[in-house]
Amino acid sequence: MIQGRREFLSLAGYTFLFSGFPSLVWSKLNRKILILVELQGANDGLNTVIPLNQKYYYRLRPNIGIKKNKILTISEDNGLHYSLKNIAKTYENGNVKIVQNLGYPHAILSHFRSIDIWETGGDGKKQYRNGWLVDSLNKYSNKLSTDAKGMFLDNSNSIFRGGQNGFLGPTAIGLEPEEIEIRDTVVPVDTRKSFGLLNEIIKKRKENSSLLITLTNKFSKVKNKYSFGGGQLGKQLTNVCNLIASDVYIPVYKVALGSFDTHNNQSNTHRNLLRDLDTSLSSTINALKDIGVWKDTLIMTYSEFGRRANENGSRGTDHGMAAPHFILGGSIEGGITGQYDDLSNLWNNNINYKVDYRSLYEFVLRKHFNINDNPFSKFLNSDIV
Repeated sequence: MIQGRREFLSLAGYTFLFSGFPSLVWSKLNRKILILVELQGANDGLNTVIPLNQKYYYRLRPNIGIKKNKILTISEDNGLHYSLKNIAKTYENGNVKIVQNLGYPHAILSHFRSIDIWETGGDGKKQYRNGWLVDSLNKYSNKLSTDAKGMFLDNSNSIFRGGQNGFLGPTAIGLEPEEIEIRDTVVPVDTRKSFGLLNEIIKKRKENSSLLITLTNKFSKVKNKYSFGGGQLGKQLTNVCNLIASDVYIPVYKVALGSFDTHNNQSNTHRNLLRDLDTSLSSTINALKDIGVWKDTLIMTYSEFGRRANENGSRGTDHGMAAPHFILGGSIEGGITGQYDDLSNLWNNNINYKVDYRSLYEFVLRKHFNINDNPFSKFLNSDIV
């Protein structure tokens, strides 16, 4: 405990000494940040990353297919939804990696069950107890001084399940959790208004209370430095960037954008959600550059599953097996991994799962946090470099 306290005081003094040079401080301390963006409800990948050269796309989606003259071309074979203008520019700058056909074997198309698999690192058969990052963050925080290990800003703490000391919710520093959609109407939802340290450890350990007072004081000094548009996601990412700007070090932040479960009248809803995603992420990237930590940050999207290739009778899409996801960062090698199958030859109109989603986790832990011996090492994918 004394040693940890000395390390904290040493870090505080070191930070103060270089407070005018934030990028220097971060590079010297080798601090890395991961921002996880959950697209709750299952984002429609086929209208997010669009195959430019497959005419069958419009046969599958006569009403909701994105018109050719609106698609933002990013490669010979792929384009982005027209709402993603800023992400398209970031892709052109080499700071976006798109991984196609992400999913897992034995796909389960229940919102609650599937997001539980994604957030615990499961495979659809075995049930795992802890969040996929918890063990790795416990080890990582032993090597680096942190103010906390992980923090969620929405109303779902399940990604840090099993985490105890050092895992925070928004009310731990006086913030209200953003109310995101209910994941599955048949499963009880935690309706508590107060999310502090998981398992309420803050009430039991005086040292945590002291640490949170320090953290809250830091945050309050720059609370209004950044303010983003982009709805509920923009509010969460505003707080993330203000925390980072206050020199609070938390390696992982989790935020969410809701209502991607577009069974009916998808076009307008999906357009608005992607616009909020684009606006929020663009503002976040600009803030991270301003703070001086963009090269030390990764932003990763995830969702419980994808949506089927064909539109349904309500001009929406139903639950499907796989989808593309984004990794954005100042130090990654951008590009697209994988491509869509022939859309005229799909099984049950599903975008086929080809890349295990846990290969993203392996990439993040190994490449970003330099944790080579991580729980997902066997999922190393040479195409995701």
